[in-house]
Amino acid sequence: MKASQIGIQVMREMPADADDLAQAWLVRGGYLQQHAAGIYCVTGLMYRVEEKVSRIISEEITRYGGMQIRLPILQSAEIWKQSGRWAVYEHANLMFQSTDRKGRMFGLSPTAEEVVCDLAKHLIRSPAQMPLNLFQQNMKFRDELRPRSGLLRSREFIMMDAYSFDMDEEGLDLSYRKMRQAYHAVFKKMGFEYIVVQADSGAIGGSASEEFMAISSAGEDTLLYTDSYAANVERAASEATAPVKAEDGPMQIIETPDSETITKVADFVGVHPSAVLKTLVFDLVYQDRVEPVVVLIRGDCDVNPVKLSNHFGAIAAQPSDVGTVRKVTGCEPGYVGPIGMLPGAKMIADKTLDGLTSLVSGCCQKDKHAVKAMPGRDFPLPEMVDLRTANPGEIGPGGQPLQQCKGIEIGHVFKLGTKYSEALNAGVIDSNQKFQNFQMGCYGIGTTRILQTIVDQNCDQETGIRWPVVLAPYHAHLIPVKADNPEMMEAAEKMAATLETRGCECIVDDRKGSLGSKLKDGDILGLPLRVVFGRDLADGKVEIFNRLTDEKDVVTLDEAVERLSGFVISELAAANARRDAVIAEGV
Repeated sequence: MKASQIGIQVMREMPADADDLAQAWLVRGGYLQQHAAGIYCVTGLMYRVEEKVSRIISEEITRYGGMQIRLPILQSAEIWKQSGRWAVYEHANLMFQSTDRKGRMFGLSPTAEEVVCDLAKHLIRSPAQMPLNLFQQNMKFRDELRPRSGLLRSREFIMMDAYSFDMDEEGLDLSYRKMRQAYHAVFKKMGFEYIVVQADSGAIGGSASEEFMAISSAGEDTLLYTDSYAANVERAASEATAPVKAEDGPMQIIETPDSETITKVADFVGVHPSAVLKTLVFDLVYQDRVEPVVVLIRGDCDVNPVKLSNHFGAIAAQPSDVGTVRKVTGCEPGYVGPIGMLPGAKMIADKTLDGLTSLVSGCCQKDKHAVKAMPGRDFPLPEMVDLRTANPGEIGPGGQPLQQCKGIEIGHVFKLGTKYSEALNAGVIDSNQKFQNFQMGCYGIGTTRILQTIVDQNCDQETGIRWPVVLAPYHAHLIPVKADNPEMMEAAEKMAATLETRGCECIVDDRKGSLGSKLKDGDILGLPLRVVFGRDLADGKVEIFNRLTDEKDVVTLDEAVERLSGFVISELAAANARRDAVIAEGV
């Protein structure tokens, strides 16, 4: 391919509006062009990377029994309302909605559980047709409140979404394991550094959920992990540090002026924050209502809203406004506690309160607190569950201290069970003539998100992108020093043709301009290999440069072909070997 046919347009400076290093390099290299907030044009070079990513995903999902289909992007609100998710996405303002000329409501697909379940309902007529795994790679839309970080949180994106259908939970377990292994094959072949973490199912729902997280300081997700355990902070469990016990005794109400925070009241009374009772009011958001709930937790701990909403089966949990706090407790925020609270409040407690016998607590009176308050004696202790946000350094499951890192979600697998098949009455008659709802699994890979994430793990501030061979838009950049020199152009084109037959994809830079500008463009584009056809060509030699190893040499034309093609072949073989090692493990 000639460079003049690609539409190469690089920027000499980093874009000022990029908030992510990988995004900045992709925009600077002309791989992406922003059309609107969270919406990007993908140029020819980036499209080639996208095609390679899509091909690897399709090959591996197909290898593990997937059948590729295409589902509609414009989806009827009616089927979403049957599952109950229309209200969920309306509440989050994530779905682009539209009404057709007949007044029917539609949404642009952010995901496709309802539609594919309805499709399976028509395709599967007997248990003999299962397991069935249907997948697509299609455009999705989410109306992000604050689209940012380029392709990592965009409003328009491509996702591979797969859906398995089984007769029973045992079949679902096997389908889930197969897809999980297919994901490992995909990400190992691409060369990602990643971990698998326990995750919250979110709006998708289901009984089990794991995320494949690419390790990155630019990631929005906080991960807690040990050698044997890993979880998103929304899901992570840990043992809280031991509380600092306060002196027991009869409860007293004391004056605590200007002590409306945990730190202030702990300092005033002279106790550790772990001996203070934190009392918070949250709104539980359901499809048809909002209910307040009072949460009791140790003062040195924080409530995890995801754990709270999941416990009550709510869409979301969010801190209540001041008016709701007053209405529920009869008190101003800052002095709320279970002592003196208005009767009838829905209440729940975190497990960290178990066994504590002396607490400083708000007593619903301004500038006053109760000291030496004993749960069960001075106020009723409600149901206790794990509502606390885990922290690094605490002991995680398995007995090791939790470590923390940031990650970018590149894949997610769910066990949906019968959540959607029951709502849509989808299933088959079993051998006992009994109707059984499908056991469903759901599996997503962020196809366009991978494009930026692979750059994130293969770039730096100074030298830019270093595309891995397996995903590079082209493998080699062939640069005649003078594009109008027939000998140089002929040699470059001849080498390109030979390399292409050996699997090394090439750009011949036929553009006008100085060698310096072309070399600078090449650095920004980040292709793995470079060949310069200059004055050494008179001696039958060229300069080659390997960006991935930083090796530079002057070699003969024939040796250049051997070294470049050999490097590409070895890198692709290594990628396949990483994939094959996963396959050899078995399901």
